[in-house]
Amino acid sequence: MKKVSVVMVFALFLLVGNIYGQTEKEAIDKGSTKKFTVLIRPGSSVGYCKAGDMKGLSYTYGLKILLMSNNFQRYGIKIDHLNIMAGEKHSYLCAGLFVEQVLFKYFNMGIGTVGYINTIQWGENPFGLYTHLGFEYNFTKWFGIVAAYQSDFIFRKSFTMNSAFLLELGFRF
Repeated sequence: MKKVSVVMVFALFLLVGNIYGQTEKEAIDKGSTKKFTVLIRPGSSVGYCKAGDMKGLSYTYGLKILLMSNNFQRYGIKIDHLNIMAGEKHSYLCAGLFVEQVLFKYFNMGIGTVGYINTIQWGENPFGLYTHLGFEYNFTKWFGIVAAYQSDFIFRKSFTMNSAFLLELGFRF
C-alpha cells in the first residue's frame, strides 16, 4: 500500500506541474479572458464483465482530472475503483493516463493505459487498456455531462473484458 501512496503523490506532483505550465500569462493578468484549463469529471458505470474464469456484473466509480490542450483535445489521469461481481468478488483500484478528443462538438472518444491494483488478492496487479466512445454535452462553460460506452481490457492470467455504460459530470476550472 505504501508503493501505491508514493505513486499517487508522484502523479499528483506531475499533474500540478502540468496545470501550472498550461496556465497562460494573459489569462492570469486579465481576469476577463480566463480560459478553462482543468476539467474534473467524477463518474460511475455499470456493466458486464467476461473472462475465462468469471462472468458477472461490474461497476466502477471514480474521478478523471483532465488538462485542456484546446477546446476539443484533452489529456489527464483516471482514478477508478472497479468491482466485478462474479462467483467471487474481484476488486481493482485503477490509475492511469489517457487522452480524449471531441469530434463534431458532441462525439467524445478516449483511450489510455491503466494499471489495475488488486485490492483483494495482493500480488496480482495487471495492466490494461481503457477506451470510451460516447456523447458529450456542455450546459454552460463550466459544467457538462458525458454518457459513453466504456471498455476495460485487463491483461491478467485470463484475459478480462469489461463493458459498461458510463455516466460522468464535468466541472471546468
